[in-house]
Amino acid sequence: MDSQKTNELYEKFPHLYRERTAPLESSQMGWGFQCEDGWYKIIYEMSRKIEKLSTDSPHDCAITEVSRNEDGTLYVATRNLTPPLQDIITAAREQSRLTCEYCGYTPAFMRKGKGSVAGHIACGRCLRRAEGSKKQKATKRSRKPRRAPDVMVVKR
Repeated sequence: MDSQKTNELYEKFPHLYRERTAPLESSQMGWGFQCEDGWYKIIYEMSRKIEKLSTDSPHDCAITEVSRNEDGTLYVATRNLTPPLQDIITAAREQSRLTCEYCGYTPAFMRKGKGSVAGHIACGRCLRRAEGSKKQKATKRSRKPRRAPDVMVVKR
């Protein structure tokens, strides 16, 4: 995710992402969000819901990693997880299964094969943009301009 969106999440939810300054041995948040910009809205909504349920105690939930899972979905690792928070994270992961990782469009699907989007969840537009246009657009046939008829025929 780009640095502007990453910093915005850090500023809005400082208590939730407090592990970003921890050593990399204990928390992967030092690397930032390891996914594309399309999932920003999902991560923002998940963070907002978790923040509503938490208090400002040091024993609250802390997110230690946000990245892509091997199956292409959102992966969120946390500390001090409770069942209601697990439900919120699971809902975000299921939502990411159908949301384009690049632009946020839904529906999107897991892409297989070769190329930069292989193994990622992408919509058709982002897939075409990554692969490049292989077929050329058909050119329009030139038509003769129409002209007004000399005589108007009226049917009775």
